Amino acid sequence: MAKRVKPKVESQHKRQKSRSIPLEQVSPAVLTATRDVAYMLEQLSILPGPEDVLKAVLDRAEHLEEQASGITLFED
Repeated sequence: MAKRVKPKVESQHKRQKSRSIPLEQVSPAVLTATRDVAYMLEQLSILPGPEDVLKAVLDRAEHLEEQASGITLFED
């Protein structure tokens, strides 16, 4: 069930505490998906449960990886 977003100060403090994985070890698709999901939640002013957020991030990351697998890179 979705609920109203807490004030930004509380959520930023909580986010800073939970960061334990260095960003360079995180897949670019997961980083992009996390940004996309966070943006959408902010726009909708809701805060779903942690499981729902994780599922949305992983679904978006899977979609981005599928899109990227069809891209051909040309190196000079």
